[in-house]
Amino acid sequence: MGRAVVATTTARGVPVQAELGGANAAPVLPDADIEQAAAHLAAAIAGYAGQKCTATSRVIAVGDAYRPLRAAIAKALADVELAPVINESALSRLTHAVDSARAAGAETVTGGQRIDAPGWFLEPTLLTGVPEEHPLLTEEFFGPLAVLLPAADLDQAITRANSSPQSLATSVHTQDLDLALTAVDRPDAGMIRVNAPSTGVDFHLPFGGAKAAIHGPANRAPPRCSSSPPSEPSRCRPAEHPGDHAQRASEGRSPIP
Repeated sequence: MGRAVVATTTARGVPVQAELGGANAAPVLPDADIEQAAAHLAAAIAGYAGQKCTATSRVIAVGDAYRPLRAAIAKALADVELAPVINESALSRLTHAVDSARAAGAETVTGGQRIDAPGWFLEPTLLTGVPEEHPLLTEEFFGPLAVLLPAADLDQAITRANSSPQSLATSVHTQDLDLALTAVDRPDAGMIRVNAPSTGVDFHLPFGGAKAAIHGPANRAPPRCSSSPPSEPSRCRPAEHPGDHAQRASEGRSPIP
């Protein structure tokens, strides 16, 4: 839908900013508080049934973090409040993705089944052993579903995190400040959080993704324009700071109209 909006508006010469989703990754380092990280990841995977553009869909466990994190996420996902996906076709897309991954050799850590109840519910799901060529590693499926991946070290974790063509948000989990500062400087993502769910939003910051996750500039204060038609963009200027008028007056200049 986002690509359709972009195609229609750009064909008419209309400026547009579009957020196009993301297969968001979350590297977890061995020194992380595993229980806390698992709680944050479970909320980011399955909160709102995973139907958030910033939801985590790839968890990357570095080194010795893999085994304890696998068990902790499986436990934490059981505590997430269930919510339905948007419609029957969404549920079918998700169950097909799980079934095709299993058929290709993936293992279900937890979940993976449609819930036998009124509505479109999928158990919060964590898979491991998903083949490299499977779409779950590169595409957004918009549901309570994530893949757990191993990484030998931080370098490999960042390489895996950056392997998706769509990267909107990521979260890095570690108790080492030096590692955190190193890690947040390297992912291709529009928003990077440390020891927090990827689904949080900092409203005071520009918001946008990287690579195919975004079309146009990141969300920010729009330019302030006069009433001129769009054919005269030179009459647009950035939004003013509240002190601009006072500054101009102190310099003996006319206020900006």
